[in-house]
Amino acid sequence: MKALDKRIMKLGKSLEGRLDARLIESALDYIHHAERLLAFEILCTYVEDFDIRLTKQESQEISFIDKEFRTESTFN
Repeated sequence: MKALDKRIMKLGKSLEGRLDARLIESALDYIHHAERLLAFEILCTYVEDFDIRLTKQESQEISFIDKEFRTESTFN
């Protein structure tokens, strides 16, 4: 599992208690199918759709992961 996968998993786990655990698990399951970008996008959609309040650290992590994906796509 890549470092970015682990960061997305950790982000998802940090949302437990504010977002239905089944939704989190269904999003994170995409990581196991080499679809880390989809997993991240789904988590972000849930955060927006369910108006989840993020901590400063979670917001920073989302920004970091997003930047990593943009950098990754530049090299592909």
